[in-house]
Amino acid sequence: MSNSVRAEDTSTPPSSIEIILDGKIDEPAWSKAKVFSSFVVTSPDTGLAPKENTTVRVITTGAGLYIAFENQQKKATRSRKYSGKDQHTSADFNSVSIDFSGQGDTIYDFVTTLGNGSMDGVYSRGNNFDDDWEGAWDFKVSEDEINWYSEIFIPWTIAPFPLAIKNNLSEIKLYFSRYNIGEGEAYSFPDTSPSRANFMQSLYSVKVNKPKTSTMQLFPYSSLTQDFNEKESKLRIGADLLWKPTVNQQITATINPDFGQAESDELIANFSAIETLYSDKRAFFTENQSLFDIKGNNFEMLNTRRIGGNSDGDNSEPSDILAAVKYLNTNQQIDLGIMAVSEDDSSDAKGKQFLSTRWLYKGEQGYVGQILNWVDRPTISRSVLSSAIDYGYDESDLSIDGTFLFSKIKDEITSNGLGATFNLNYRTNRQWKTDLRLTWLDEDLNLNDMGYLARNNLREFHLSSDYFFIPSGNSLFRQIDWYGSATLSNNFQDEDLPQKYAVKMTAKTQNSSKIVTKINYATSGHDDLISRGNGSIELTERQDYLLQYISPYSGDFHYEVDLNYLQEGIDGWANSVKLSADYALTDQTIFSGSISHLNSDDWLIGNSQGKLTSYQRIFDQFSFKILWSMFENQELSVKGQWYSIEAKNGKNVTFANNKMQNSSITEQEPNFKQSQLTLQLRYRYRFAPLSDVYLVYARNGSYFEQGQHFTSHGDVIKAQFEEPDVNLLMFKIRYMY
Repeated sequence: MSNSVRAEDTSTPPSSIEIILDGKIDEPAWSKAKVFSSFVVTSPDTGLAPKENTTVRVITTGAGLYIAFENQQKKATRSRKYSGKDQHTSADFNSVSIDFSGQGDTIYDFVTTLGNGSMDGVYSRGNNFDDDWEGAWDFKVSEDEINWYSEIFIPWTIAPFPLAIKNNLSEIKLYFSRYNIGEGEAYSFPDTSPSRANFMQSLYSVKVNKPKTSTMQLFPYSSLTQDFNEKESKLRIGADLLWKPTVNQQITATINPDFGQAESDELIANFSAIETLYSDKRAFFTENQSLFDIKGNNFEMLNTRRIGGNSDGDNSEPSDILAAVKYLNTNQQIDLGIMAVSEDDSSDAKGKQFLSTRWLYKGEQGYVGQILNWVDRPTISRSVLSSAIDYGYDESDLSIDGTFLFSKIKDEITSNGLGATFNLNYRTNRQWKTDLRLTWLDEDLNLNDMGYLARNNLREFHLSSDYFFIPSGNSLFRQIDWYGSATLSNNFQDEDLPQKYAVKMTAKTQNSSKIVTKINYATSGHDDLISRGNGSIELTERQDYLLQYISPYSGDFHYEVDLNYLQEGIDGWANSVKLSADYALTDQTIFSGSISHLNSDDWLIGNSQGKLTSYQRIFDQFSFKILWSMFENQELSVKGQWYSIEAKNGKNVTFANNKMQNSSITEQEPNFKQSQLTLQLRYRYRFAPLSDVYLVYARNGSYFEQGQHFTSHGDVIKAQFEEPDVNLLMFKIRYMY
C-alpha cells in the first residue's frame, strides 16, 4: 500500500530549521515534512482501513529525527492513564520503530503514551525483543477536541550505523503504529506488525543524509547506600563513557561501574530443577547490546546477570566489577563486536574474567554470524569456551533461523558439548501462521558460566499454529483466536519425555473484553530433571484447564480473573484462583494489585539428594503497586510482593524401574512453611535524557519453619517486616553530558 509523501527531497533540512518539542505541530518546518497516512488495521490483522485517521510527519535534521503523530479520536473515548517507564500501559499510544542501518538486523522501538508515559526497546534477529535497552530521546504529547498528538525527537547519536556508500545518502527504515485502547485495535504503516516473523525486513525505506561527526557522552554517577542491618554506609563514585569516533563505531567503557539496581526483581517461588532467568537493567549491559543478543527457546548465549554475580568463594558474596569495555563496529555487510569485563577479588575468591567476541554478516534476505565467549574462574580452576553460529533467512511470508552451539569446559576433566536449533515460521495468509521448532542439545552442552541454558540432554520437536477469524453478523464476539501446539521430546538415553499438547481459544467481545480458555495435556513419560541427576522418573499423564476473563482496558477500572484446575503431582489435583486489577484514581495516580490462592493435594518436588516427596500444599501470593506521576518527569512508586507456601503430609516417593510408588504413611517428611516479602519505595526525577535522581528504600524479609502447626500469615509478615534480611536506603544520581 502506498503512502502519501509531500516532500520528495531526501537531503537534510537546513540547520536553521528549529522545532520546539512541545507536542504541538505548529512550526513552519512541519509543512515540508514527509507525510505518511495510509495506515491499516493490523490487530486484528484484517488489513482494512481504520475507523479513525492517523497521520505521521517526519523531518530529518543534522541532529536527528523529528517525528509527529496526529491521531484523530473523540476526546471522550481517549485513555490517558499514566504508566511508568517501560511498563505495560492502558493509555492510547504511538510507536515508531527505526532500523538505522536499513539492513533488517536491529530495530529500535520508541513508544509514547497519551498518559505521558514512554517505553523503548530493541528488536534483534529472530524478532527477539529486549525492553531493557534505554536510549537518550525525548517526546511531548498534547491534545485538542479533534486529535491528540505525539512529538518525538530521536538523535542520530542513539545508535551506531554504517557509513554512507554513495551520494552521502544512507538508507533507514521506518515503521509507525498506533494503538486505540477503546477500540482494542492497532493501526500500522507499512502493512506489517511485530507479530509477523518477517517484521524486521518489512519496514519502509527512506533515504537520509546522516551526520559524519564523532560524538562523546560521559555518564558520571554517585550513589550513597545506608545499610541499616549492618549499620554502615557505602559511597560509590564512577563513570561510564560512550564514544563514537565515527558514526559506525562505538566504544563503551566504565570505571567502578554503577551496577546497583534501582528496581527490584520479581519474587518467584521456584522449586523446579530449571533456573529462573532474570533480565538485566544495568546500563553498560543494555546500551546497544543487541549484536550479542543470541537466544532461543531454551538458551541465551550471553546472560549478563552472571557478570558481577555471586563469587566462587564459600561466602558466595556479590562480586564488584573493576572495569568493563565494549566495542562495536557497524558496516554495510559485516558487524563486529567485543566485550571484556574484569571482576574484583572478594574476601575469599579471585575475580572472574569474561570475554565475548562477535561477528555478523548481513545479506539482502538473511544473515550469518558467530559469537565466541570465554570465562576464567580461577578460584575453582575452571575455564569455559562457548560459541554459537546463528543464521536467518526471510522471503515474503517465510522466515527461517537457527543456531549451532558448542561448549568446551576445562576443570577437573575436559568436556565438549554440541547443540543445534532450527525455527521455521510460515504465514499462510493474514489469519493463519504456523511455527516449527527443532532442538538438539547433547548431554555435555553447558552455557551457564556466561549464558543461560534451561536444560541439555534434549531432542525436541515443536509445532504450533495460530488462526483467527472475524464473526459475521451481530455476533457477541468481535474476534476469535485459536491456538494449538504439540511438543514431542526425548533425551539421549532414548527415554520419552512427557509429550505436551495445548489448545487455546481467545474470544474478544464487542466491548473489547476477552474470554480465554486453555487446555494443556501431557502424556505419561520420563522426568529426567526432578531428581537432580539421580535418575529418571516415569510420570503419569497430567492435565491443566484454565478459564480467564479480561475486562476492557479503556476504563478507569480493569480486572482479570483466572480459574485453574490442574495436576502437579502423581495423580492428585490442584485448583487455583487469581484476581488482578488496576484502578486509575486519576490519570496520574494508578493503583494495581493481584492476589492468588492455590490448594493442591499432590505436589511433587525433588531435592539435590535425589529424594522425591509428594506434599499437600497451599500457595498464597499477593502484590501491589501505587504509581504516582507527581509532576512532569517526577515519579513516586510504592510496591510490594509476598508469597507463602505451606507444605504438609509429605510422603516419600520411592521408585523401582523408573516407576513411582507412594511410600507408607509412616515415611513422612517434615511439614514446612516458606515465605518471602519484598517492599520498595522509589522516587525518580528525570531532569534530562538518561539523567536521573533516585531515592530508594528497600525492605525484604524471608521466613522458614518446620512443624505440625504453622504461624499465621499475619504473624509471618510482621516478623519479616520487623526482622528484615535487607533494610537499606539508597540515593543515586546519574548525569549525561
